[in-house]
Amino acid sequence: MKIIYPLAAASLCVATRVAAFSPPMHHHRRIAFFSSAVAQDTDNHIDATPALPTETKDSIERPNAITNVLEETEQDRTVSLTPQDEENAIEQFVADMRSVYSDLENGGGSIKLRMAEAGVSFTYVAPSPSYSSETNKQLFGGWRKQMPTLYDSTNVDWNDIHSDIVETQPQSGAEAPPMLIYLPGLDGLGISATSQFDDLASSFELWRMTVDKSMPQPTFAKLVSTVVKFVKDSTSDAADDSPREVILVGESFGGLLTCAVAMALKNVKSKKFTLKGMTLVNPATSFDETTWETFVPFLTSLRYLESQEDVVDSSGNFNLVNQLPSPYSVLGGMALAATVPDGKQFSSIFEFILGTVSLSSNEQMLAASADGFRLLAQYLPAQTLETRVLQWLPVGTSVVNNVERLTKLDVPTLVIAGSDDNMLPTKEEANRLGKLLPDCVKMDVTGAGHFVLDTRVNLTEVLIDSHIDALDIQKNSPPYDPIRDWKLPPDDVVRAVVEKRVKPTRERASPVFFSTDAKTGQRRLGLSHVPKNDRPLLIVGNHQLFGQDLGMIISQLLEDRNIVARGLAHPTVDDGLFRGEQEVRTQRRRYEFGEDIRFEGDLFQMFGAVKVSPRNFFRLLQTNQTALLFPGGVFEALHGKGDDYKLFWPEKTDFVRIAAKFNATIVPLSAIGAADSVTIVADAKELIELPFGIGENLSNFSKSTSAARFDANDDDETFIPPLAVPKPFPARHYFLFGRSFDTTLLDPKNKDECQSMYLRVKNEVEEGIDALLNARKDDPYALDGVKRSLYQRAFGKDPPTFPLSSLPKSRNNL
Repeated sequence: MKIIYPLAAASLCVATRVAAFSPPMHHHRRIAFFSSAVAQDTDNHIDATPALPTETKDSIERPNAITNVLEETEQDRTVSLTPQDEENAIEQFVADMRSVYSDLENGGGSIKLRMAEAGVSFTYVAPSPSYSSETNKQLFGGWRKQMPTLYDSTNVDWNDIHSDIVETQPQSGAEAPPMLIYLPGLDGLGISATSQFDDLASSFELWRMTVDKSMPQPTFAKLVSTVVKFVKDSTSDAADDSPREVILVGESFGGLLTCAVAMALKNVKSKKFTLKGMTLVNPATSFDETTWETFVPFLTSLRYLESQEDVVDSSGNFNLVNQLPSPYSVLGGMALAATVPDGKQFSSIFEFILGTVSLSSNEQMLAASADGFRLLAQYLPAQTLETRVLQWLPVGTSVVNNVERLTKLDVPTLVIAGSDDNMLPTKEEANRLGKLLPDCVKMDVTGAGHFVLDTRVNLTEVLIDSHIDALDIQKNSPPYDPIRDWKLPPDDVVRAVVEKRVKPTRERASPVFFSTDAKTGQRRLGLSHVPKNDRPLLIVGNHQLFGQDLGMIISQLLEDRNIVARGLAHPTVDDGLFRGEQEVRTQRRRYEFGEDIRFEGDLFQMFGAVKVSPRNFFRLLQTNQTALLFPGGVFEALHGKGDDYKLFWPEKTDFVRIAAKFNATIVPLSAIGAADSVTIVADAKELIELPFGIGENLSNFSKSTSAARFDANDDDETFIPPLAVPKPFPARHYFLFGRSFDTTLLDPKNKDECQSMYLRVKNEVEEGIDALLNARKDDPYALDGVKRSLYQRAFGKDPPTFPLSSLPKSRNNL
């Protein structure tokens, strides 16, 4: 039975091209799929609808037909399954995907323009109500419910087409949105982008290109000229003073084609359109760096092992009678399974298969796998694949990869790159294009493979956020203000980041939090005494080694007190010093993808951190927010040997005076544990003395780093991390929020009063550190990580800590 698993997985990779793959699991006791009658109705409608000459088109009631189709509900197109149906879940899913392919080929839009001489069609996808399940937009997309009116490019009036388009737009009379033309990969259909169509159609005038597999395949040059002709014809009725904006989006081979089309359009002198931008999704511009040109001829030659009668019937239609898939489809399916899905997608497929194994017989699994494999031969026949790979791609790369052409292609470009693309060297290609194209930005999608446009990426949002400024939102809006405009990520994102980034640290460090009663000075376990009022809050503390406790502090305040503490970060966090060399400009994804971010500085900024500066600090308190400040900065975070938990605060009282200006409450914070979790082998002073130019390079690096303190020179800060070795088990971390200080009666212009308050705050932090160091002597789990870990495993929770009586009251008087 186990040998069936990879066969089934490979066949489902073929069936779905793993695009937005989120199959329903058997334990849901229900599976939704499209009625075969819907696909049949679509085919019948298209077969019965002739290419319309302009003079007869008005006799057909297209608007009503479109409206009727859009009024369907998802419930109309789903059925509840019997237990017997559940046994056939894989077979049904493959059948559903065959229906999706059919819609891509024959329907999936309200207007279809055939350019028969090239075997190419362009289908307009009208905006539609959202029928899409968030878990699988590929199957339940509203775009599938549209049945197109057909036009022939040799006899078409674009005024009529645009009139029909206007009728489908939700806001009649509004300015026409930009045209977005999607160019598919080698499948010629765009199966991998289907989950994006509804969202794209809601914001753009979406046209998707398809290439007919049953017709003689056009040359690469013919494809380019066909797309150029479509752009010119579709914008021919635009006013000279109001040209149509055109955005090209190409995926895989479509990315290569997009570059060539853009080059051609830049040479077209027209006042009817402007090329606003192009987006390249895992573009095949790197095809010449792969071995596909060698492997594909071997793969497609397997078609000679099967008779023609096995593949097509006497009418030339694909033959579904055979029970066994062809060698080409099996080996091709295995190749797809090895190169297309990323880890997350393949896990989803295998989870689905394992979930149905107990309900399916070997024969059913094999039959479903065979059916899945046959989809490759049906929708991408061997001869078609051979032509497209050996004629389109080599010609395309030779045209596009001309350095002189690329460096002159000054079109705003976004490259979306899956970091784990096994089909193409996309990660390197994104950097190459970013260096050569004059106005290029890349967006890395961590963990994504070749088909990156699944539910992890919302292409519409990406385009809107990009420098292309697809909808002119950035152009017509004031610049982003990180102080006023920043918003906390949604709850599900916060939970995901805490789960992935903070929870592992919590499990290792077993943190304990204490707070202090402002009136009595009595300590309490938890954060119940951290003040929360309608005035600004300033949390001031000691910076622990490497600042690795920030996630625990910020998340605990958010979870326990709903306090959003915004850190004031060193300039290196804002500048991205530790990201490595930034070869090209990079677009960050919206925070819904934040759990994939690898650089911690990006997470700090996602959760509100801003560059430390007097202006940012001033404005945070001015806007009634909570600021998290570590006056010791780099001196404490990168301290040397023997400086554990020492304060290196400046003498100036600026933070007290600004806090008093806005009547802020100051909360001292004392923290210990980080310095006891590592052994410092060499600190900055020792590292600078290293021979062979190492010390000199480190010194130069430190001097080139911007200082955090506005009144200090870059040379004043030694920005050299100590060489430290982590201990097998970290020490337990303790956090004490001390007695808070009210500044409402403090005169910010009174230097003596401000100096006195500054010393009291500093003393409270130092007193808290000493109190924690003494109290943890009564915690048997403080420095014994092995014992702490055994307790966690045995009881499923952190061990108890020292008694509260070990913590003395705050001695600071109000």
